[in-house]
Amino acid sequence: MGIWLGLDVGGKRTGIAESDELGLIAFPVETVLTENLLKHLKSRYLPDNIRGIIIGEPKRLDGSETHGTLFAKKIQKELKELWPSMKITWIDERFTSKIAAHAAHISGAKARVRRNKSILDAASACIILDSFLTQKNLK
Repeated sequence: MGIWLGLDVGGKRTGIAESDELGLIAFPVETVLTENLLKHLKSRYLPDNIRGIIIGEPKRLDGSETHGTLFAKKIQKELKELWPSMKITWIDERFTSKIAAHAAHISGAKARVRRNKSILDAASACIILDSFLTQKNLK
């Protein structure tokens, strides 16, 4: 079977989320520097244990690309070179950072946690992956 990976790629950091083996639930895992992402993924995961990678696609409200889209496309290209047969899917990531920050706020997290971008990046990756899993499981 294997897990699904969710990535919230940014210019500095990338949030990482994983699914359970059944592909039902997403969990925030960690945040790594984007420049170290491929080396980190290669050392932590075996491609045979991953069903696919879901990357958040940065878009403006009108659907056009953002500055962050360049980083995400670069990572997607590098992932295809690293693991050519890996299924990579894009999911619209508009508002995921705001949703993650709002969820931290309403859960009662302290202000320092809500301002910690590393935690929010991993939470955003989890939201991206959860969106994909929900769509996949509704079909």
